[in-house]
Amino acid sequence: MQKEKFIYKNQVGFCEPLTIEMVASLVTKEIHRLLEPRLRLQPKKLSFDLYTRRNPYERQILNTGDEKALISSHFNSSWPVRLSIHGWNGRTTTCSNAAIKDAYLERGDFNMILVDWSDYAHDINYIRVVVGIFEISTKLNEFTRFLHEVADVSYAEMYLIGHSAGCHIAGVAGKLLKPDRYGAIYALDTSGVIHMRLNEKWRLTANDAIYVESIQTDIALLGFTSSGVGHASFYPNWGLGQPHCPNVNKMEPYFACDHFGALYYFVESIRNSTAFGSIKCKNFDSILMQKCNCGKARKECPAQVYMGGEPAVHKRGIFYVSTRGEMPFGNGDVCLMKRPLRPTVLRIQLLMLFQFSIHLGKIFSKDLLDYPGTSKI
Repeated sequence: MQKEKFIYKNQVGFCEPLTIEMVASLVTKEIHRLLEPRLRLQPKKLSFDLYTRRNPYERQILNTGDEKALISSHFNSSWPVRLSIHGWNGRTTTCSNAAIKDAYLERGDFNMILVDWSDYAHDINYIRVVVGIFEISTKLNEFTRFLHEVADVSYAEMYLIGHSAGCHIAGVAGKLLKPDRYGAIYALDTSGVIHMRLNEKWRLTANDAIYVESIQTDIALLGFTSSGVGHASFYPNWGLGQPHCPNVNKMEPYFACDHFGALYYFVESIRNSTAFGSIKCKNFDSILMQKCNCGKARKECPAQVYMGGEPAVHKRGIFYVSTRGEMPFGNGDVCLMKRPLRPTVLRIQLLMLFQFSIHLGKIFSKDLLDYPGTSKI
């Protein structure tokens, strides 16, 4: 069977698109939770799905402390470890996770581990999800310590790749690992609606790994709207209005297309480390004011650095990068200076709706009020 663009195989055939129906299922789950108090007491768990070139489509489930499962798996301690952490309402079988997994396994021999925290992520109350991040990060940290102690894998050979809320899970796990540090954290459109109002102890910062790089594609709706989450922060198309949206891949809902843009750009950078030529900006205000340039009002600038890539190349600063409206997304060795697309009326309405849902969550939940480090909202 010929693969269609953006269709990725997993252990049961083709991957699962993240549809509006999946998002709507959160409402049904919350109703059941309210009607059945016992559901609130059920323990939540993390699992870790291992893929290698020897099992590219059939996962092997690993768990902290289970040495037998680790030894009998295709895990190879001489290969680098890459852990992909999905976002809110995500799961390891979605097409975005499959895209990251496939790109790494095409690149070389890796222990590719998809972190399944769907027990926590499938919750309509985003505040509960935020409050659960410390517990999730603790379990992730324990798993990486298990790999280090049992399989003798260096922490420097472990990269955490987070999307949305998964970025902050990676960051807190990195804090818990100190004085040791992971080799790198790639933060793909770091979520920011609540997280940017939290103390740095409870969200991603530049000190959470040897190298932290963020790619922000949706600062207008779901992404982090300030600088400082990484050593290097990239803003494709000024961080908003991605030219391949809406839904060139049809794997996510329309309103989330920009939010997932960072993920698919990163996937392309794994296969081609020089796909996304970028130029350095003076500061974050230069991104907001769209004033980054290479001098003399040029419309085309030579690349100064490249976004993403494997292995991580350490950069410092804030960068602008342009992309194309179709695959391949990268412009290679040049960076085109262009105006961003304007947000649609629908996206503006969704932003208002999302902000309203956050305020409703605060009314009906005391969790955030008890969360250490929360600033006044």
